[in-house]
Amino acid sequence: MGLVIIIIIIIIIIIIIIIIIIIIPGTLLASGSDDLNIVLWNWVQSRPALVFDSGHRSNIFQAKFMPFSGDCHVVSCARDGQVRLAELSLTGVCKGTKKLAVHRGAAHKLALELDSPHVFLSCGEDALTYEIDLRQEKPNKLVTVKEYDKKVPLYSIHSNPVNSFEFCVGGKDYYLRIYDKRKIADSVNDGVLKKFCPQHLIDSSIKANATCACYNYNGTEVLGTYNDEDIYLFNNLDSDGADYIHHYKGHRNNATVKGVNFYGPKSEYIVSGSDCGHIFLWDKQTESVVQFMKGDDGGVINVLEPHPFAPFLATSGLDSDVKIWAPTAEEPTKLKGLKKV
Repeated sequence: MGLVIIIIIIIIIIIIIIIIIIIIPGTLLASGSDDLNIVLWNWVQSRPALVFDSGHRSNIFQAKFMPFSGDCHVVSCARDGQVRLAELSLTGVCKGTKKLAVHRGAAHKLALELDSPHVFLSCGEDALTYEIDLRQEKPNKLVTVKEYDKKVPLYSIHSNPVNSFEFCVGGKDYYLRIYDKRKIADSVNDGVLKKFCPQHLIDSSIKANATCACYNYNGTEVLGTYNDEDIYLFNNLDSDGADYIHHYKGHRNNATVKGVNFYGPKSEYIVSGSDCGHIFLWDKQTESVVQFMKGDDGGVINVLEPHPFAPFLATSGLDSDVKIWAPTAEEPTKLKGLKKV
């Protein structure tokens, strides 16, 4: 009788573990790098849970877990233009990788649709955006981004978290473009739903590019960061051509394709890396710097990814590690030394 109870308890524990893995996101952290490997980190214990060859031939720019896949599907993109899928087993083994799509030029970012375990988007310096369905043999070419018939190389793509038909892109010009997948085929305004841009940049001699664009937690705001310029927040409920509603400055964005993101359960903060190796956090409403931290010894923080629901932040840059941050300060930040950064 005792043995039966022990077996039942073991089975229950296994079921609970599987449920945690499948249902609760954020238990593992995926990273890619110039060594062409993807590492799945047990970030709580600061150790790799799995390291595998991605199949890419050049620098990996992004790796993400597909939603509702039990952390068994990891998609990635890289400088070689490839978008790839790694299939993992629940026992922690990479069963293999395969090519899903190829951009003619670097593929910088992927956009997951949070309600789908099968569909995601990619963008590349060939100005193309692909819709990739893991159930289909070939990717669907959504749109070639153009401005006055000239292709716009893309650095960033993000899906609206509450409306998977809508996505935003940023690239080698001033504009953050919003698309609706249902309306692209209408061929009105090159398929663009609306465009946002800081108005002062349109007639400026500064050749600023939108290196990253992303939505807030409920899709009502769009954030964009520009090289050799600053960070701007737009109201996604505004009409085409509306100017920014908030402006964040103090960091440096020149050396690399820099990311930007929201932080907080309701996107209360803005977070960005900087060429100086620091991480900056701004209060979204007041536009004030509320925290800055040394993030990389080698300088340049490129990637900042908040945990899906907990107050943790993962960052990476030119250093060979991934850093995890949490709001653990016992006293208010004094910002000593900010002017020297």
